[in-house]
Amino acid sequence: MRMHIPTLLCYSLLICVLVGPSQACTSFCMDTPDGPVFGYNLDLFIPADGHVFINQRGMAKESFPSQAGTKGDTLKWISKYGSVTFNLVGREWANTGMNEAGLVISNMELLASEFPARDERPALPIGPWAQYVLDTCGSVQEAVHVDSKMRIEDSTPPVHYLIADAEGNCASIEWMEGKFVCHTGKDLPVKAMSNMPYARALAAYKRGGPRWWWSNPGRSAQRFAAAHTRSVSYDADQEPDAVKYAFGTLVEAVSAPHTKWSIVYDIAKREIWYGTVVSRPVKHISLEKMDFACGGPLQMQDVNAGLEGDVETFFTPYDHDINLETFRTFCRRYGHEISEGEIIGVMKHIESFECAD
Repeated sequence: MRMHIPTLLCYSLLICVLVGPSQACTSFCMDTPDGPVFGYNLDLFIPADGHVFINQRGMAKESFPSQAGTKGDTLKWISKYGSVTFNLVGREWANTGMNEAGLVISNMELLASEFPARDERPALPIGPWAQYVLDTCGSVQEAVHVDSKMRIEDSTPPVHYLIADAEGNCASIEWMEGKFVCHTGKDLPVKAMSNMPYARALAAYKRGGPRWWWSNPGRSAQRFAAAHTRSVSYDADQEPDAVKYAFGTLVEAVSAPHTKWSIVYDIAKREIWYGTVVSRPVKHISLEKMDFACGGPLQMQDVNAGLEGDVETFFTPYDHDINLETFRTFCRRYGHEISEGEIIGVMKHIESFECAD
């Protein structure tokens, strides 16, 4: 099956209120007769030179020593699930992705976020935090419980998350005034998120619009409402191709001029469809064709590679130099002040992960 994203892709989704480089998104989960379909768009005012990673199950990992809890404990875990992730910064820095159990995670910029202060829990920055969820959680319920044992580290950009699982469960996860805030089940009547706190977006939706224009970054309230309206209006008899319909939502209903990636996850089939502003033809990945067993070479692929259709055979072994340059370039473009020594230290730590005994 081949599908082309409309030329509107170059105007697709997301938001940003900062004049400088910024990262933002809109996500939604759509219920269909065949199972949930999840849509995600990434917006950026800088190039999105990221990679798609195949993350193996059975890998022994550890949080960064500098992010130990107040008792000196770091977080150690073994990845229970393999996953495919889309990473802007490099290996282990997941922006969005899906694991073998069908759990999908996506992050969106939320300037109102305020992450918790250091406490007894070990911490991870936002990218590795998302990877940890995909490594260890098979359901929304498990993902919600992550905060009780691991703290997300204050970092830039501040974000919040929309998570969905194979059963159609969905949760918004935020940190407001240092407190963990979660909406799920009946508390999540709209399965969508943009770039305003979920409660505020829901209130605006019920009101019919935002209260103040300046509290509505990048027309977040409108995108939130449009994603929901499209999702609940889906009719399989009229449009049997739910993936195509979800792409229509991303590129037509919730679009912005600076979208870089558009991704649709067919959770029931464990399939991913995506395109980018650099390479518009739709690419397809089937998790069932992926070898997630630990021991073989780690695999990666340029998210902007000029490919079309099934791309499972185009992954190549992990390349230290490419990953290092991706990390270095992103930090420079985003204005992160990090020394070359610190960058090398991050790479060494991540590349020390090995198959568990």
